[in-house]
Amino acid sequence: MFRKFKEKLYRTRHLVKLAREDLEVLKGKLDRIEESVCAVDGPLAWSPLVFERWLKLWNCLKIRSLGPTGKERVGGDADGGYVIPADWKKTSTLYSLGIGPDNSFDIAFARSGIQVEAYDPTISSLPEDHPKIRWIKSWVVPEPRPSRPEVSLGEILEKAPEDGSSALKVDIEGGEYPAIISCPEASLGKLRFLVAEFHGVAEAVASGQTAALEIAWNRLSSRFDVVHVHANNACGARILGGALVPDMLEITMVNRKIYSTLPSHESFPGPLDRPNLKDRAEIQIRPPVMST
Repeated sequence: MFRKFKEKLYRTRHLVKLAREDLEVLKGKLDRIEESVCAVDGPLAWSPLVFERWLKLWNCLKIRSLGPTGKERVGGDADGGYVIPADWKKTSTLYSLGIGPDNSFDIAFARSGIQVEAYDPTISSLPEDHPKIRWIKSWVVPEPRPSRPEVSLGEILEKAPEDGSSALKVDIEGGEYPAIISCPEASLGKLRFLVAEFHGVAEAVASGQTAALEIAWNRLSSRFDVVHVHANNACGARILGGALVPDMLEITMVNRKIYSTLPSHESFPGPLDRPNLKDRAEIQIRPPVMST
């Protein structure tokens, strides 16, 4: 009986070993497929029209340098941490749209004595609680319905002080575009700075549906300068029109009435950036330039 048990155990171990080997082979194949998808995207990969589309979209962002003010990374070393102005502790209130499994960014503000209003109805509890964090279980939408737990960005910023001491963080999985477009510019102008995740960038460039991105970015660029850009490597990138286009960009903007910015010669990612997924290389951002 003991011998039969040993034989069965041996066969089980052998099958587990074979399964692990098969999984390694499959993983290698998936990695090669992922690399090939990134490297080649059919006719879109080298289309001049697609490149012009990406160039037009990129030019909506006016990238500048913060100069002596400098920047600082706040929050975790993976997804959930952002690069923002180093004087962020001058903020009186942070409006945080989208929490998810990591609220280390919000916690950093709260521990510095800054009031945080965090909006997210999709979680059952805060990843980490703090007396300075007020959690509101509401969706952020352009046109809230009274019968649902919904609020607009305009309504959120109505109560923001006029002295430019508020900050905004946005991570609402594609809802950022209608939220920003529907928000009155005067309300946006109350903000000291903002950091937002913009989803579906490569997909919009590939499909030609960049209107919402252009409107949102131009709306923000009328009052804010972009001082930092980081590509979220968890969402990948595509070669479109000969350019590597990330599908998600984390963008930090500062109110030009408060900050004096300078021409920028930075490359991204920078020394303060961290990969969202540590087992993947960072996506290198190269501003598109039209050849003459």
